[in-house]
Amino acid sequence: MEFQGPKFLHSLKLAVLLVILQTFPTTLSQEVTSWTFNIPGISFLSFTPLYTNTQNQRISLSFRTRNPNSLIFCHYLKDLDIKELQRLNYRLCAELQYGLFFLSYKLLDYDEVRLSVGKALNNDQWHSLNVLLNSDTGDLTLTVDKETKVISLKPYTQYDDFSQLLDWSQYKSAIYFGGTDPNTLFSDSYPHFIGCLRDIKYTNKDEKHVSVPIETLEGVQEGCIDKCTNNPCHHGGQCINTYSETICDCFSTDYQGPYCSELGPSTVTLRGYEWLTYNLHWYDQNILSEKMRLSLEFKTSRGSGVLFYAAGGTPYHSHVTSSVHAGTVQVSVGLGDEDIQVEAGIGINDYRWHNLTIVHNMRKVYVYLDGQEHVRDILGPFYHLALHPKIFIGGGDDFVVTRGLQVTQNFVGCLKNVYINEVSVLHQMVENNPAVVYQGGGSMQPEYTCTEVVNIPISFPTSASKLRITKTEEMSTNFEIEFDFKSVRKEAVLVYMDMEDKDYTTGYHFGFIEVWLHQGQPNLRFVGSMTSEDRSQNLSLPNIVNDNKWHSLQLSFKDGAAKLKVDGNSVTSRNFRRPLEIGANIIVGYGYNKYKDSEGFVGCIRTLKVQGQGQDALDLIQTRAASGLIIDGCNITDYCKGNRMCKHGGICLSEWKGVACDCTETFYTGRACHFAKYKGSCDEYFQSGVNESGVMLIDLDGSGSMDPVYAECIMGFEKNYDFFGKTVVEHNFQPNTTVRGKMMRDMKKYIEYREMKREHLMRLVTESAWCEQHIRYDCQYSPLRLGIDTWFTAANGEMVEYLGTNNPGHCSCSLTNNCAGADRCNCDNKTMIVQFDEGTNTVRRQLPIIEMTIKQDDDPLTPGTGNMTLGPLICWGNTNQLPSKAVTFASGTGYLLSQAWRSGDIRVSFRTHHDTAIILYQAGTEDNINYFFVAVTSEYTVKFYFRWGLKMLDIDITSQEPVSNGEWHQVSIDTDQYNVRCMLDMNEKILDIPEDVPKVTLFSGILYIGGVPESFERDEILADVQGIVGCMRGLYYNYKAYALTDLIDSTTVDVSEECMASCWPNPCKNGAKCVEKWSSYQCICVNDWAHSGPNCDKDINMDAVTFLGRPESYLYFTQAIYSQLLDSTIIFSFRTFMKNCLLLYIHDHLNNFLQVELSEGKKVIAKFNRYSAVLSQTRTMTENLDDGEWNQIVIDNADGYIKVIVDEDNEPSRNSYKKLSLQTYQQNPFSEEEMVKPDRPAEQPPEGIHVYVGGVPGDMSTYPTINGCIRGLKIGETMFELQEAALKNITVSPLCEDGCETAPCHHGGICEERWQNKQFECDCTFSEYAGPTCNTEASGYFQGDSILQYKYDPPKAAIETRTERLELIFQVPEGTTEKMLLVFIFSESRNRYLTHDFIVVYLDPKNGVYLSTNHGYSIHGVGKPGKFANGRPHQLLFKRNKSEMILTVREESHPKYRNNTVSVDEESIGRVTVPDNALDELDTIMIGGILDVQFNEIKDTNDYRNYRNFSGCMSEVTFYPVSDLPFSLRPLKDLRDNKNSTGIATVFGPEVVGCSTRDQMASTTTTTQVPTKPIIDSKKLTMPPWDPALAAKATLISLHKHYKFQLTMPPWDPAPAETQFIGPAPTLPQNKTTPLVTKQTTPSTSKAMEKEIVFESREKKYQDEIIAIALSVIAFLLIVAILIAIILVRMRNREKKKELEQKKKEEIEMKEHFEEKDDHVIENHQNQNYLARLDEFSMVSATLGSKPVKTDGMSTFKPPPSDSSYTYTSVPQSEDEGLTYPDQRFYNRKKNRPASSISEVLELMERNKVSKDDIEDFENLGNGPTHPITLEKSPITCHEDDEDNDADNESESPSPPPPLHHISEYNGDSGYEAESKPDEEQETLLKDICPGTESDGSYHSEDVAPSVSKSYKGDNSPPSPFSKNSTYMSDTNSPLSHSDNVSSGNTSPSIKNDPNIVNYGFPNSPVIEIGPEVIQQKPSILTNGGDNT
Repeated sequence: MEFQGPKFLHSLKLAVLLVILQTFPTTLSQEVTSWTFNIPGISFLSFTPLYTNTQNQRISLSFRTRNPNSLIFCHYLKDLDIKELQRLNYRLCAELQYGLFFLSYKLLDYDEVRLSVGKALNNDQWHSLNVLLNSDTGDLTLTVDKETKVISLKPYTQYDDFSQLLDWSQYKSAIYFGGTDPNTLFSDSYPHFIGCLRDIKYTNKDEKHVSVPIETLEGVQEGCIDKCTNNPCHHGGQCINTYSETICDCFSTDYQGPYCSELGPSTVTLRGYEWLTYNLHWYDQNILSEKMRLSLEFKTSRGSGVLFYAAGGTPYHSHVTSSVHAGTVQVSVGLGDEDIQVEAGIGINDYRWHNLTIVHNMRKVYVYLDGQEHVRDILGPFYHLALHPKIFIGGGDDFVVTRGLQVTQNFVGCLKNVYINEVSVLHQMVENNPAVVYQGGGSMQPEYTCTEVVNIPISFPTSASKLRITKTEEMSTNFEIEFDFKSVRKEAVLVYMDMEDKDYTTGYHFGFIEVWLHQGQPNLRFVGSMTSEDRSQNLSLPNIVNDNKWHSLQLSFKDGAAKLKVDGNSVTSRNFRRPLEIGANIIVGYGYNKYKDSEGFVGCIRTLKVQGQGQDALDLIQTRAASGLIIDGCNITDYCKGNRMCKHGGICLSEWKGVACDCTETFYTGRACHFAKYKGSCDEYFQSGVNESGVMLIDLDGSGSMDPVYAECIMGFEKNYDFFGKTVVEHNFQPNTTVRGKMMRDMKKYIEYREMKREHLMRLVTESAWCEQHIRYDCQYSPLRLGIDTWFTAANGEMVEYLGTNNPGHCSCSLTNNCAGADRCNCDNKTMIVQFDEGTNTVRRQLPIIEMTIKQDDDPLTPGTGNMTLGPLICWGNTNQLPSKAVTFASGTGYLLSQAWRSGDIRVSFRTHHDTAIILYQAGTEDNINYFFVAVTSEYTVKFYFRWGLKMLDIDITSQEPVSNGEWHQVSIDTDQYNVRCMLDMNEKILDIPEDVPKVTLFSGILYIGGVPESFERDEILADVQGIVGCMRGLYYNYKAYALTDLIDSTTVDVSEECMASCWPNPCKNGAKCVEKWSSYQCICVNDWAHSGPNCDKDINMDAVTFLGRPESYLYFTQAIYSQLLDSTIIFSFRTFMKNCLLLYIHDHLNNFLQVELSEGKKVIAKFNRYSAVLSQTRTMTENLDDGEWNQIVIDNADGYIKVIVDEDNEPSRNSYKKLSLQTYQQNPFSEEEMVKPDRPAEQPPEGIHVYVGGVPGDMSTYPTINGCIRGLKIGETMFELQEAALKNITVSPLCEDGCETAPCHHGGICEERWQNKQFECDCTFSEYAGPTCNTEASGYFQGDSILQYKYDPPKAAIETRTERLELIFQVPEGTTEKMLLVFIFSESRNRYLTHDFIVVYLDPKNGVYLSTNHGYSIHGVGKPGKFANGRPHQLLFKRNKSEMILTVREESHPKYRNNTVSVDEESIGRVTVPDNALDELDTIMIGGILDVQFNEIKDTNDYRNYRNFSGCMSEVTFYPVSDLPFSLRPLKDLRDNKNSTGIATVFGPEVVGCSTRDQMASTTTTTQVPTKPIIDSKKLTMPPWDPALAAKATLISLHKHYKFQLTMPPWDPAPAETQFIGPAPTLPQNKTTPLVTKQTTPSTSKAMEKEIVFESREKKYQDEIIAIALSVIAFLLIVAILIAIILVRMRNREKKKELEQKKKEEIEMKEHFEEKDDHVIENHQNQNYLARLDEFSMVSATLGSKPVKTDGMSTFKPPPSDSSYTYTSVPQSEDEGLTYPDQRFYNRKKNRPASSISEVLELMERNKVSKDDIEDFENLGNGPTHPITLEKSPITCHEDDEDNDADNESESPSPPPPLHHISEYNGDSGYEAESKPDEEQETLLKDICPGTESDGSYHSEDVAPSVSKSYKGDNSPPSPFSKNSTYMSDTNSPLSHSDNVSSGNTSPSIKNDPNIVNYGFPNSPVIEIGPEVIQQKPSILTNGGDNT
């Protein structure tokens, strides 16, 4: 190191002078007696002082030392026994602690007194000490140098004679200096002094201050010896005397070593992730120092980095820091609140050596940088540094910006000559001094050279570590990133980038680019759009890069394509079809897709470049872009090599500092995938709180080798008051499988069980407490013969030869000697009667059945059959948790003892009602202090506590349901080398075992179960926790089950066998809570006022009566005066609907009284007298008390202060005035007005107390008696027998039972409670039903001559109506043909317009239901087509909303049947638009018909005279004159109720009895009886079929109400049980021969696989020759059959060929015939296709004229028989729906009927010689403008067929009458036939036949249906002059005017201008030619015969 400049030389000289001055005092003191203490732990000297009781004690000396902690002197007593020493407990000691001087004094039990003075007294300077104890005052004075402190000693101040405490004349003592005698009791109390003492003096008994007479001296040399006299340091090193040795300070010598003799200095390179720490000392507290020096030389090329960091916080803040920052050196020294800052140098990041020295000396701070000095003064009150002993050099771990440190980056560069005081830090690190620690490099060693640091790797230590790259605009379309990486992971995300599609014309599209390590190889994943990930690209490179070596990676994105290059190999994605740009997220090491937790990158990267620009690693990790990144030199170790930590297929993951396991693909959890996730059985789930059945995964062997399997669980199975979960396992043996029959072979059936192999099954039955499997054999002449011809094999290989018993060869019927005709099994009775044997096998070891052996009858042609059914395996319970092995702990002091838990897991179940309980406690021993315990610590919490030496784990598991609920709960502990898993039911926690705990955790002590002894020293956590009061069972540990009952012995207290739950079943009555005490119980009554007795079974509320509310409805009692009823507490309950009533009145012969009343429905008032004053106490409730519910009243009369308590009242208050009684009789004792005033005679009446319950006589009060109930009247100890008293009063019922409790009112009726003996009344006002219980349908059966008249007075709002609504249900007998009236609503008297407005509804059985409204000046109507006379009920709904009328009739199958809402969207409704005319003054409803008088009086009703009265059932008739008003009329309901609610009902004709329109909806349920024992039956009973090919549907399970899973049984499609045939196939001959194997083929559906085996049995053998002959015969017959079949096929082909030739010839002839006769068809040759299609419809009737077709778009109505104009309209359901046109048919005029065959149609066409001129005639004969040649369902119709236009719809549509005109006649039938042609040729035909039809099937405007009003359209169609009240609707008013396809001008010209043509005005109506004779008549509808209707 080079130093230059005069200032530095001057400073150096000054430092040398200071050293000389420090040694000068030593030289001056040579003549003074002094001693050197230089042997650590040994040096001391001592003497025995001579004191008197009255003298002052004084000790003085001087000391110097470098040690901060050491003993100066200590005064002890000696030569006493230990007890006396401990009693006196005297000492006076002086010592250095952390450089401060402390003096302490202790005597007897007085508190120790301590004085402290001085700072940094370990500075190797002489310091004087003087201690004085004044015996007179008791003052203790301490003086160090010039600082003095005084304190008074209590032993002196509290005693006048100190000798009474400590008599120096009797006790000997010794004063030790520098240390204590190792042979004394105080040898280890204080650290020994190393340094010099001099002038040691004390005051003796002569009061003289003299030098101490040294008696003992050890390891002490006389004189203060300077070991540096002969300087051992070379090369100018400075010698430092430590008194025990010398230290050479080699600072500024460039040498190092103990004597500065080694050429140096040591150099180290720090690479940004490394740093050093140096420990100043090993004490646990900061030591004040007044001098300090820190120095180093550094070289760096970086502008920032930490050089030194030293800081401390006590007793005040101190720090010394230095760093490189922005090319300068920053130095900061802090003391208290003062900070001294020095900035030196410039451009020091030039990678050249620079020297920095920081010196702190008292109040000066010197900073030297490259010889340049900077001096700062310390001005604050503090100048001693108080630094933490650990000093950081070159950086640290996770530094943050703090006081004195503005740079947090670690230093990158080289260091040498690092000194802290005299210590060369780097040399000490080379020498492995523990005070110097190299950190940050992991397992790497420091680099003891100076090398420039170029690449600093960034480490990604966890899967969550990531680095975000900030995106710039230029990166959007052209991006590049490159770096080197290394890792040992096989699967990891290296780079992730968002992509966006900037073409938004088709929406937003987002994609991504990912670079993966997949199976150790680089993989590029390119997803242009996540909406079409199927087009993603996955490109791999062959490089193996997870080899812990550096690999280069370059990823670029340009022009929509990505390129990945790794180690020279590259792949490029295809260009995406849309423009892509890089999004905002660019991440290294992770991404934004869904990954496994382990798939983040774990490894390192270096030389990171983005867009070609290098990124500084140290700068990056300081930014927010870095998450979880570190700089540590990339110390990667592949910990998975040779590591077998991960179990059960877990994937080993090499972490930064060890191994982790990926368990996601396994059924296990924990750090090593060791712990099973799933329970071992369904029962274990159930016992853990899962109580809903479903599919569960069960792990039968826990952490063993078997994987979990799915099982069906049935929870809550009860057996002997215990509940279990059943595990159900199905198999592939089909129910009712035929195993015996004609020509069947002996066989074996091998059975596979769903999800389970043999080892699973055996484990299940072994672990389960019970198992069963049902077997059934159905037989007919096929004996079972168990053990001979039939036997089974269990999973363990044992043979099973029984059914339902344990007796081989026997069935369950043998248990009761009830076998049919046999002594063993029913089926052994060989008979043709169908029989069966069945039984449930329950021997666990012989379950389940996996194999069946079936031998056949000796006779192969036996007529018998045998079918076998095998049920599933069902198991439940646990062998380790048998209820019989449970124990009961009756108190908290009982416990059981067992051996220590040493291995495996441990589990046990418990149940309790207590919130705290000890479950398990494993005690420690002297040799092994390890222990653990499990305890319930709160209602919801169980604590698991482990202690291993000084390490502990404390785990609390909280359940979502109380663990103190008395249900079974299970706790378990599993451990492996790494984790401990604690479980409470389904809740678990897994914690890591501390690293320094032995991997095999052993416990050696006793295992306490259920509690611990009272004398046991338990953990303080369990101080307030007692043993369990409850039950325990199922203890399992050390791989063994322990029966707790076996642990009970003669010393066991309060523990008994079995779980004796006294509260099950609950003995407490009246809802009382049962407190379980397991050997006893306690009932806590929920109502202490009303319930009493040990079981709360005495209930005063059972005595209840009902008061009927009459004046005489009260009960009266008299009691003797000594009963003191007026001064006792009163209890009773009441229920009523009254708001005000008197409940109770009591008075005595002196007029003292107490009165209880209900007021305003919410107040209970107690009135009483205080002498002659009337007082009251009122309790007002927030809820009503008049709601008919019971309310309990307590008048608490404690000490005369009245308190009213209502129910569970929490806010009652007492009256502030005491109730005081009158002592003398007065006739008028009270000045206030009394509500109840009993008769008061002039003379005092006899003594006694009078009690009135429920009311008082009418002459006593006008206050109403109660109409309700009172029960349980108890006053004091007196019970009043209310029911007994009620028997004497007929107005009080002796019962009060809820009549409405069973909801007796049906169909929405409101039940009104009448109590008594369950009395009630039903208010059916808002129900559609009538009768006492609203169960009588509001209906009436009309026999055709009965009419119901219902008159009512309409409210003002219903005088004029425009929004009527009518609802009813009708049912007409099937076969009804005549029209009949349903409802007629009218105004009986003429209204203001002198008319009778009315509404009429009638049924036309052939066509539909119609409704019309007569407004006097106009009539409108609407209809619903259909056949409603079919014997089924129908709902009619009519609604008028001003100008719109809607009618619908719904069948009972309609989804809205009996729904009273009407929607215009409903399919096929009747809907018409009408003028907004009002109906006036409707006041009468006629149901079933119209009276003759009404026909006569009401105009326009004569048209209905010929209609029949209604015959059938009608119900629920409701008429709303105004829809918005609640006013409604229900005539039939009033009739059935026999009352008139809103009108007066009168029946004309026979009685209208009730009926039902709901009977048709009734359904029946069939119950199958299951036989309880085997009987002979003619029917076969089989188990329900199960199809294993069907994967179990989604079976969901919800665990308890808190544990919820969703599991689905995985698909299972097994073949049926495998069959192995035994022996040869049967043959007819009965010859015996040797066994032979012969293959036989059976249907594949009956087996999965067939095997041939030889089986020696008693069956008959057949010869090979016979079998060969039989096979030959069969083969011959097959050949003959094949030849015959070939011949027949050839003959058939010839016949077909002839038929085709004949048809072709006929077709040609037909075509030629038409070409001659039909000119206009010849014009287009494609018209031949018309004939080619006709044969498809040869069986369809062709009818001229229209048959109405029901369509979706409209409803069709028949016009009513009236001369008035009607608005009957076919209305589409919606405005955008067009009309559907009906098909046209041909009419044979000659035969006066429709054409009935296609040949007849062809002949009609031929003879008619259809020409262009004839087309219009045909149009006139059809319906509207559609064309004449239209066949039903023919491809040549002039409209598109409606898919719903089928025969059914046609039959439901009303048909108008046939046309009344004549058409030219034709000859008879013709035999023409035609054959069909291809469909694609229709289009040309349609164009020719239907000129208005386009190729797409659309029509010209003139080809649409005519208008739909009967009113004529156009100028030439005037209204009929004969309709005087007619109102015509214009085209614009028709709903059809809204249709796009309909207009007034759409009628064909031939019709529009012809005055002789009448259109009925609705679709499907014929166009009729009207002659003059018809026009002159009154307009009417013409029947087929031409008669008017």
